[in-house]
Amino acid sequence: MTLLLTPVNQEASGVPLVLEEVHTKDIHLIIVSEDLSFFAHEHPEKAGKEYSVDFIFPFGGKFLLYCDVKPLNTAPAVIRKSVDVAGDSRDVQRYQQDVLSKTVDNISVQLDVQDLNAIRVTMKQGEAAIPVSLLGDFLGAKAHVVMINVDTKEYLHVHPMVHEEVLVLHSAFTATGLYRVWIQFLLNGLLYTLDYVVQVAELPGQGLHGHHH
Repeated sequence: MTLLLTPVNQEASGVPLVLEEVHTKDIHLIIVSEDLSFFAHEHPEKAGKEYSVDFIFPFGGKFLLYCDVKPLNTAPAVIRKSVDVAGDSRDVQRYQQDVLSKTVDNISVQLDVQDLNAIRVTMKQGEAAIPVSLLGDFLGAKAHVVMINVDTKEYLHVHPMVHEEVLVLHSAFTATGLYRVWIQFLLNGLLYTLDYVVQVAELPGQGLHGHHH
């Protein structure tokens, strides 16, 4: 399936928007299933006035598309759309508690959420710590983090800061509740995408390094 995206200015009779490149791409398209069990991060390419990307939805049901863009000379924006995909659906996944550690291929990544305004991300290979300096450059950053509120579907896109060889997420949460969190990074030439669940019981002070919608 080919997804066609045409960013337009609704205040100017649908005039196509000119987009600025952000983190090496004009558009960061985040695709998730409605229950947030599925996640994809795509980059549509420009063809004329449209942007297009080939994408295969993994199953039927409702999916949410977050189109993360920066129109020329204006603030970043997130355009949210939903699509109903034909085909067999699968059981809805529900989230009830924190999931703060994930391990893939002997690479373990843990979130320290004691301070929700500065979530520390620690990485290990076996028992050995992985310094941030070993991470590759992924779309102009050491990592990309997407957070979506399970109930409100509020979207946060955070680029971690580096502090003493540890990634730190300064997250601008605006709602309490459970968030699904995906961290993407390059290590040894491989792209890792790890997913988590974070409970926000009360709102911390506002962060400075994310944007939301």
